Amino acid sequence: MTLLTYIRALIKVRYEIGVQNKFNKRFLLPYLKDLEATYTGTFPPAQTKKIVQYYGLFIPSVLCASFKRLYGKTLTTAERQRVSLFGILTPVGDDLFDIDKLDVESIRTITFTPDQFKATTFSANVAKHVQGFLLQHVPHTSEYIIASKNVFEIQLATIKQIDPAITNAEIEEITWAKGGHSVIIYHQTLDETASPEMLKALFNIGALMQFANDCFDMYKDIHDGIFTLASRSTDYRQVKHLYLVKVREANQSVRALPYPKKRVQEFLVIMHAIIAQGLVAIDQMIRLQQQTGCVVDCLQQPRKALITDMQKPRNIARWVRYAYQLPQLK
Repeated sequence: MTLLTYIRALIKVRYEIGVQNKFNKRFLLPYLKDLEATYTGTFPPAQTKKIVQYYGLFIPSVLCASFKRLYGKTLTTAERQRVSLFGILTPVGDDLFDIDKLDVESIRTITFTPDQFKATTFSANVAKHVQGFLLQHVPHTSEYIIASKNVFEIQLATIKQIDPAITNAEIEEITWAKGGHSVIIYHQTLDETASPEMLKALFNIGALMQFANDCFDMYKDIHDGIFTLASRSTDYRQVKHLYLVKVREANQSVRALPYPKKRVQEFLVIMHAIIAQGLVAIDQMIRLQQQTGCVVDCLQQPRKALITDMQKPRNIARWVRYAYQLPQLK
């Protein structure tokens, strides 16, 4: 894999981010305002920022645009709209659990038959509206419903992560499923039908992204009482070993896709630019483990010891090195 491959891939991501930024100003921000006016509510500023700058920016421009390039195509306006709207559902869906305290059956109804749900809160009305639109407009409804079912079930399973009795095997299963199904459902808003091989590759990439996210969120998860592979670990060298095993599995599944080598390589470069950050966080914990000379008691560590500052030159250098190395692992 040449340096040109990396440069070319990152230039395409930068271009897509610019396109999506313009789309968000033209479509997504006015859409959020319309929802607020229609349902007499407001998106909190932090949530608006998360929707517009992460779910409505990162997902379409980095993930979904990369999926389309594998197919030799670009995102259509209709696809960009569906992906951006689904980006509203993720943070709003969290509110249904955390703030509205809706029961499982209510959330099930919103997910599968939103027209039958009588919403009484702003979040529930928004979720009902957006999911109703997507169910009517995704090109492959049955695949989208299957993906919605998988995401719904894994959301319920994550409740186990606050139980100290949860086993490491259960945490692993939840981690892979949460990340894998979350990435797959975005694909299912696109025009193409995902082949079994594509679903496997997306699942593996998503699992790694969730793993990376858990490594970065370790301080928050520990203090929220959430058990993850990172927060539960007693040996971060083993965590790094597992991470690299999963990288190789993901790379193998992506390379097995029946697309031109150039597209596959660029896809791996873009995905690992995200995934590599997890290894930077793991390396920080390994250094902490070496300094203490024993098992790290994360509850007794200060905040700065558990949070990876990606502005530090040392961490930037590590991220660049891993982002270069990971796409080449076999």
